[in-house]
Amino acid sequence: MSELLVFALKFAFLALLWVFILFTGAVIRSDLFGRRVPATKGEAPEKKPRASARTRRRVQEASAAIPTTLRITRGKQAGLTMALGDQLKIGRSADCQLILDDDYVSTQHARIYRSGTGYIVDDLGSTNGTYLNNERLSGPTRFTPADTLRIGRTLITVEA
Repeated sequence: MSELLVFALKFAFLALLWVFILFTGAVIRSDLFGRRVPATKGEAPEKKPRASARTRRRVQEASAAIPTTLRITRGKQAGLTMALGDQLKIGRSADCQLILDDDYVSTQHARIYRSGTGYIVDDLGSTNGTYLNNERLSGPTRFTPADTLRIGRTLITVEA
């Protein structure tokens, strides 16, 4: 082989090696620090007209009702329903009761547990956070049928 061809092969190998190193560094950085999850168009809060007294009463009744079923409304597992028990752990781990197939979900992401007459949702220190009605959870929060829970790119609601 000519010297020029050997030089070109060495240069190509060196370039591929650097691409591999940079790609590996980016993957390690995203695993350590996480990624931002962009909110989709459908999740933006809308301004609603003022509700009538009948509508407000229905919302209050719905929020007072005890949820019994969990339903995934958006995501890879949309349409999946699950009965709520005393405690439900959500994440990608095999020891979770609800395993979500979502790249933005932590191994053990959130927990929903029964407390008195309702359910409480709590973030378990996830990287990307848990959102209730588009607000990031900072502690245990009551979860009612009128609420929408976002874990990664998955939207979850409960039904009474």
